[in-house]
Amino acid sequence: MGCASSRNLQVVDQAENNAPKAANAVNKKQKTQASPTEPTATASSTQSNPSAKKKISTKVKKNSGPIETFTILWEELPPKPEITLEEVSELELENAMECWDAVRATSVTSKENVRPALKRRGWKTIRLFVSSTFKDFHAEREVLVKQVFPELRLWCEKLKLHLIECDLRWGVPKEATSEETLRICLGEIDRCYEDNQWPFFLNLSSHRSGWIPGKSDVPQYLAREYGWIFGTSITEMEIIHGAFRRANPNALFLIRDPSFISSLPDKLKEDFSESRADTVEKMELLKKCIKGRFPESRAVTYACEFEGIDKTTETVRVKGLGADSTFVKTVIDFFKARIGHQYPLDNSAMDPLELLRESHESFLNSRSSTVLGRDEMLDQIQDYICSRSSGVPLVIVGVAGAGKSAVIARSAATTVNKALNHDIPRGSNKGWNVFYHFIGAAPGSTDLGFMLQRMLKELKYVGEIPADTESLVRLSNTVLSSKNLEPTILFFDALNQLDKTKEAEQVIWLPLVLSDNVRIVCSVINDTPCHRSLASRSNHPKEILCGPLDTDSRREIVDQVLTKFNKRLDTTQMDLLLAKEASANPLWLSIACEELRVFGLFSKVTEMIKGLADGLLELLEQVLTRFEEESGGHLMVATLCFLECSRHGLLERELLELLGEDETLKPETEEQYLSKDRETNALNTKEDVDTGLANDLSKRLHVTVEETYRKTDFDETVDVEDTDKDKDTSKSSKKQRQPLPAAKWAVVFRSLKPFLRPCGDSGEGRLDFYHRAMSKAVRRKYFKVGSDDYRQYLYTYWHGKLAEYFEQVENQDRKAEKFDNPVPCTNKMDIYQQELPYHLEKLLDHSRLARCLLEWPVFEKLSADEHNIELLRSWRKAGGYVTASTLYVQALEQLATHATDNEIADKKWLVSRFLCRAGQHTEAEKLIMEAIDMEENFLGARKEKLANQFELLTDILSEKKKLAEFITAAGGREHYRIVQTGLKAISFRKNLTGDDNKYHLGLLELLVSFHYGAFSQARITYEGLTAKDGIKKCEMHCNNAIQLFQQLGDVGHLAEAYQNMAAFVSQNRIDLQMKLYRKALDLCLQAYGENHKLTSRIVFNMGIAIEYEDKEESYQYYLRSYNIGCEIVGATHPSTLRVKAVLDEPAFRIIAERLELQQEQDA
Repeated sequence: MGCASSRNLQVVDQAENNAPKAANAVNKKQKTQASPTEPTATASSTQSNPSAKKKISTKVKKNSGPIETFTILWEELPPKPEITLEEVSELELENAMECWDAVRATSVTSKENVRPALKRRGWKTIRLFVSSTFKDFHAEREVLVKQVFPELRLWCEKLKLHLIECDLRWGVPKEATSEETLRICLGEIDRCYEDNQWPFFLNLSSHRSGWIPGKSDVPQYLAREYGWIFGTSITEMEIIHGAFRRANPNALFLIRDPSFISSLPDKLKEDFSESRADTVEKMELLKKCIKGRFPESRAVTYACEFEGIDKTTETVRVKGLGADSTFVKTVIDFFKARIGHQYPLDNSAMDPLELLRESHESFLNSRSSTVLGRDEMLDQIQDYICSRSSGVPLVIVGVAGAGKSAVIARSAATTVNKALNHDIPRGSNKGWNVFYHFIGAAPGSTDLGFMLQRMLKELKYVGEIPADTESLVRLSNTVLSSKNLEPTILFFDALNQLDKTKEAEQVIWLPLVLSDNVRIVCSVINDTPCHRSLASRSNHPKEILCGPLDTDSRREIVDQVLTKFNKRLDTTQMDLLLAKEASANPLWLSIACEELRVFGLFSKVTEMIKGLADGLLELLEQVLTRFEEESGGHLMVATLCFLECSRHGLLERELLELLGEDETLKPETEEQYLSKDRETNALNTKEDVDTGLANDLSKRLHVTVEETYRKTDFDETVDVEDTDKDKDTSKSSKKQRQPLPAAKWAVVFRSLKPFLRPCGDSGEGRLDFYHRAMSKAVRRKYFKVGSDDYRQYLYTYWHGKLAEYFEQVENQDRKAEKFDNPVPCTNKMDIYQQELPYHLEKLLDHSRLARCLLEWPVFEKLSADEHNIELLRSWRKAGGYVTASTLYVQALEQLATHATDNEIADKKWLVSRFLCRAGQHTEAEKLIMEAIDMEENFLGARKEKLANQFELLTDILSEKKKLAEFITAAGGREHYRIVQTGLKAISFRKNLTGDDNKYHLGLLELLVSFHYGAFSQARITYEGLTAKDGIKKCEMHCNNAIQLFQQLGDVGHLAEAYQNMAAFVSQNRIDLQMKLYRKALDLCLQAYGENHKLTSRIVFNMGIAIEYEDKEESYQYYLRSYNIGCEIVGATHPSTLRVKAVLDEPAFRIIAERLELQQEQDA
């Protein structure tokens, strides 16, 4: 996308073209008395200032001719401007004609057509800039805001476009300085150029000129940057910058018919027209120039008339601005045509990975341009890439803001060039593939699953790429450790910024041993979970510390940043700045330079430097304080708090609607909060929910659910006719939100922009903090204040606002954040899946959270994870597992009244799997047996379905049996039944193909091996199977599982296989048994970390194995297992209660009391 800000309008010297010679209009005698701040343009200054010799054409001077004359003159513009913007800003112009003569001299004949965004499939934000005077166009702007823009917005959404109107005449702060006002207005047009190639520009003109800034109002740097034509109004400068100089093809001008003035009462005419003759002439000339520069279809005159005074608002009512008026139809038709031409929608299958590639390339180019003081690191990275494989990744480690991203970007750019030139040794005939991924640099880039999908596709993986994270993790391990992979170099920046999941934090997607053909360079903040997981590997990665900058590099950074803005520090000031310890951090240094750049009093720069906080978070807090004071006040605070409390950022459109109620976005002060009735606060206190309370809550929620079922069909299919019929009714109950005025948002956004993640070329407008340091600073400044109760209140306040928004907003199109569904959301339920459950959890709003989790699309998305971790956590906060069991059974009963047998069977399988994970084994077994019966008798007995169903039944029976404390003869027969169920599932699996099936086959081999081993411990013979046979079968199935999981590179399930070998095959040899357990535990920790069900089970079994050898060591294993259980499934889960029962035995209670007493004494 092209950028056409004012800096792009600079032109070559007059001598380089054959533009017309100068004429009298601007070559008249200049004022000879110089102002204190402005250069003179006398004859003497002409000799010393070559630019003063520049002259401009006088063709527009022919003001006696008709409009057609102006049309011809504007068409005769040269291909290049006659003078530069800097030169035109220094001209002394005496009247309106000379002003437009100067405008013409900086304009060009532009035949360049708008370049359509071909093959656009993702979302894009577009901006429509409205330019007009204020008083006389209130009625028209009301029509635009309330009629025209809503219609355009709905139309845009069908094209996957977010429309944001920029009506800066509305809400410009009264206290803003002239400089701030000018910067806001013209800077917003710059942003339109940046985002949309050409601004979508709408001007309304009549008989008022508006404010005409004098030279003292316009700083010299601003005048030169925008080529200010002194003598023009700010509205005219918007027209000149946004439309005139390059004949913007997206510009529309609406000129109000003069007859409107005559329809006004005399007492109102002063507000709608100019009284001075020269200003009247000025406005007439503006209209003539508009009609001369642009065709009739884009300079349209519309008629309207006075209709009285609105007594409520005391504003003029205008007749003739209805839906069928020239005014409304012209705006809608023109911008539909221009927007549709520039951003046609490619309805072919959307490939978000291709869009992401462009975003990451853009980020690489921007970050790799300047990297100072890191030459040694860059050389070390290239040495690692060019050396023989060590089988381990290279990790760049450093604190936040140390410059790791710049190092990764420069290294990736260098490596790409070397790979293209075949300068990297040990590559194949095709050379090396290079892949890079900058986490946080583009929408979706923080999702581990999406990152792995993108990686596999870029590596040209030929098999089927799975959708779920667990399968992607297994496949990633297989691919990156494969000897058959083509030579590949991968760069991953900011692993710690991946969305928080166990797979991301444990880095289990990265194999323990890389293929000889693979080099991986990644960066991470030190001492984060990602870093600790990598550092704890038995096969340690190589590490390079991205440490403090040296003094010379710091000095060079300061010089580079400030020189761009014609500023510099003297030696004393530079030494003061670099003497601060935090100046060794590149991020701190760049923020400090920006603070100095915007500081206006050079005489006090030294004091300013002394006052800069010597710490990154502390400096960011200072910056936030300045933002509050200068850029939005409570709106700035609300923006920061909304972004901090959002799950993964907010679309700009969402944020504007949230901020629309700006006067209400002020949480209570601590004093106001503490003065409230304590009893009210006590009602909101969180209480632990035991089984009895859960049952009671189930009854209370049952009422809500029943009421919901009467109103809502939870099936995925929706009757379109019913939806249309209910649309008007539902709208009346929804909260209508007006977005924040563009002028107010422009002030906030302009300040925050450097700290926000770039949206990437997909342009869907996602906003979030780029650096986690900014997030920490926001938490410290706005949330970690006052008492603990008040802090909780602040979080509750902002999460509550977000939850209310996502519940109330309708027709909110939003790109799905889940990697397995990279398509836009089209209904309210998609919003639920992304944001609403998160905020309801934070609010501890049990009833609303339960209702949300009962929505089938939400349930399906959250239950997609094999272990249902997110869903289990949510239900612990929404009433407990007993409540969940009761409500999902009720939901299935309701579904059975209208859904197909296939849909019902699939839902029963999903619910049964979740209830198994939740320890509700009896209900889970009942549901899966019903699903099996339906499949065998009504659905064709499909092998893949039966394989899944019998595998789940095996899992349920296994989990249920593992809760038994002792193995008895009767228990042995139950283990036999589980084995037979598992073998039946294996028989179905063996007829299926693919890695996913191989994975599930391995799981079944594990289950069968475990229960053969457990059967052997019952020491019985049953159905011809002896205990000795059970051990042999156990070992055989264990080896089958080990072989399968080694092929898949699945470290976690390898751990489970070694646990089974330890528990049963080596049970009579304590040393060998504990050795296998430790191996299993080591693999498990690498795969899943401490807080995982398998970790709990392994350490529990280690306690059993060692109990009669060392009671105290055994106690530590049991205690560790119990703590893990409390963390992952809660203290009331059956598996946790089983461990608690062991710890409550007298021998272990004595040990616990003794250790507690010893701790007290030590303290």
